[in-house]
Amino acid sequence: MRNATAVICEFNPIHRGHRHLLKLAGAGGERVLCVMSGHFTQRGIPALFDKYARAEAAVRCGADLVVELPWPWCSSGAEDFARGGCAVAAGMGADSLTFGSETADVEMLTRGADVRGSSDYAERIRAAERTFRDGGGGVLFERVMGELGVVPGGGNDRLGIEYIRFGRAAGIGSFRPVRRAEGFPSAAELRRIFRQGGMEALLPLLAEEGVPPLTRAVLCREEEYERMLFAHARLSLPLLIDTDPGGEGNELLRYAARVAEDCPDAGAFMERLPTKKYTASRLRRELLRSAVGAGESGEAPRFTVLLAAGERGREWLSERRREGGIPVIVKPADTSSLDETGARQYAVHRRADEVYAFLTGREAGFWMKQSPRML
Repeated sequence: MRNATAVICEFNPIHRGHRHLLKLAGAGGERVLCVMSGHFTQRGIPALFDKYARAEAAVRCGADLVVELPWPWCSSGAEDFARGGCAVAAGMGADSLTFGSETADVEMLTRGADVRGSSDYAERIRAAERTFRDGGGGVLFERVMGELGVVPGGGNDRLGIEYIRFGRAAGIGSFRPVRRAEGFPSAAELRRIFRQGGMEALLPLLAEEGVPPLTRAVLCREEEYERMLFAHARLSLPLLIDTDPGGEGNELLRYAARVAEDCPDAGAFMERLPTKKYTASRLRRELLRSAVGAGESGEAPRFTVLLAAGERGREWLSERRREGGIPVIVKPADTSSLDETGARQYAVHRRADEVYAFLTGREAGFWMKQSPRML
């Protein structure tokens, strides 16, 4: 069996830098397996385009197979995002990970993974958290890592450190950081362009091969999502937060409810929500988890969902099913084979898809009825 490399991704939306990464990932003849966030992403926002359209775009841009990083791992901080992505990648038989990086310094990233898993790091983080008020978790991470002699180049390097940490634990043996391609707008910049100018402004900036499925995609506008979070904080949280007293999550929800009381609309709420300690992404994730529900901390996914595949991807999927590995849901009936933990996880995952259906004006169960895109 030829080797396979995994790319843990969001493609929100897919751009020319992503295409460059996929082409490099498969340059040696390896199959390219994408573990892609579903309808919600790490920043705690809904994907601009639905997951099936984004997966088809990825196959057209060089991926062989795209499976889903389920909820809530898809919309988690770096640690749980990497934990979930590496578990799915290993379960699909990947023997290497390819990922974008500011430095592409595999020695520094590997040393960072060693430091990140050390007792020294854990002790320093606990001490720093008691007094640190000058930024979110990413800033604190960089500060403590710097004290221990590791200097990541940015957010992608931070994820790379977590990929190596959890990838090694899952049995993945090789890690291939790729320096991010210069000269392309980032996914965040592309979303801002869409918000200001719509599809007409966005499409010329995307990877050309991926455009056709995106023109047919279901769109989710962040404005609708922000109104939903505002309504949840204003109307539902006062009734919910008292049922789970204590804990940092409860503290954040109480704070969000207080902010919502003083805001006339969603725009004002989102503007006032972030603090020096808690980023907008962290607060959005906490609000969304309150609305949807989330699994237990520290778990790994016990299933994945097939989103799209090319010919080589279909061959790989058949081989993996014969050999075992993580269960791959292709149609709703496949969920009957999940164990108790997997079934519980899938029930929560499905609720996230129902939120996305609500935001995009689709009926309940709409995403359960969709089929993978086979190219």
